[in-house]
Amino acid sequence: MRDQWYFAYGSNLHAQQMEDRTGVVGEARRVRLVGYRMMFNKRGGDGTGKANIVWDPTGVVWGVIYRCSSDELNKMDFYEGVAKGHYHRLQVEVQSEDGEGIQATTYVAGDSFIDDSLVPGEGYLQTVLKGASEQGLPIDYIHDIEMAAGLGS
Repeated sequence: MRDQWYFAYGSNLHAQQMEDRTGVVGEARRVRLVGYRMMFNKRGGDGTGKANIVWDPTGVVWGVIYRCSSDELNKMDFYEGVAKGHYHRLQVEVQSEDGEGIQATTYVAGDSFIDDSLVPGEGYLQTVLKGASEQGLPIDYIHDIEMAAGLGS
């Protein structure tokens, strides 16, 4: 099977984490997903909130797409807990900065792991913020991530 795009919006924005999980990180492109917003409402094994995207007709989620092989996506399935229902794959169309539509695979939390009262742990949040900064996501969007985490007003 040929390579495909994987849309990362949470801790997998951090290139070193992606490399640790899948091997060498290939091409990455900054993109946005329209019609969703990011929340930290996925319950992790440590009881804290992990990144998730939810449908929101006025929302936008910034992230990056990585070119991945089927084997690399299967490795991601393991780390995202697909077999245990933590996340499942979702096919989405993201937009490049010049407006090009690109088909990509992303992960969305399983219903039984969603809890809107959660907040992320400090280490996890810092990984997300560092990845967002490294990838050059818009500063206003990075502020939105902080707001979603319950920081600021």
